[in-house]
Amino acid sequence: MKPATRHALVTGAASGIGCAVARLLAEQGWTVGMVDLDEGAVGRLASQLGSNTMPLAADVTDPVSVANAFARFGQYVDGNLDLLVNCAGLLYTGHFEEQPASQIARLLAVNNLGLAHCCQSALPLLKSSAALGRQPAVVNLSSAASIIGIPSMATYSASKFWVRGFTEALASEWARYGVAVRDVLPPFVNTPMLETSRENLFVKRLGVNLSPQDVAQHVLAASASGPLHHAVSWRFKLLLALVRVVPPALVRAALAWVGGYRPRPGKL
Repeated sequence: MKPATRHALVTGAASGIGCAVARLLAEQGWTVGMVDLDEGAVGRLASQLGSNTMPLAADVTDPVSVANAFARFGQYVDGNLDLLVNCAGLLYTGHFEEQPASQIARLLAVNNLGLAHCCQSALPLLKSSAALGRQPAVVNLSSAASIIGIPSMATYSASKFWVRGFTEALASEWARYGVAVRDVLPPFVNTPMLETSRENLFVKRLGVNLSPQDVAQHVLAASASGPLHHAVSWRFKLLLALVRVVPPALVRAALAWVGGYRPRPGKL
């Protein structure tokens, strides 16, 4: 077993937020298992970050692949896991009716089924850590799009509603094991996943004001304590406050305008 006192598994670690989280944890002395479908990328990242990191090639949509990767890491850290960070995710934008069925299925498989597979495989390791009094946690990457449905991001937005609801339910269920479950809700983040959506009107009009490193700091804070839902950035917190007081029909109309959607006259 490596001598670091805390152990973490980070999915989607090859790039973006997952990479930033893995890097931050490694710099702070954690033993980090870095899970990604891109075996070469996580291998190169492990070479950069040092001997307290472990690259783990796995497809989060395949429960057997996830179970095997998590079992390998469990052996490496003597069966104890202090933190699972579910960063693996996909984003596709555009009119819903134009999106291929295969694309919709892949997004839901990664964003939802993948997260569920990882939580199930991690639980024995998290429970072992809790039994030692180590206060383990799960941090799920949700999104600002989990608060209200975003036109042009219908499937992605729905998948993040699922993450938020799943987090709430699991937080209640796993409290009996001494495992905390929280999520982090950032708006647009400057990651490779966003590159194909730069021309989306929401992205262009609202802007991209966060880096992966910004979000990683919030993930680290959420791993230790805090509210069930960690909203990232003052802009998003202001939006949350407005959504609570503005009539829903007006909120939807505003979102439609931002996204470039025009309802028929007299319709909201």
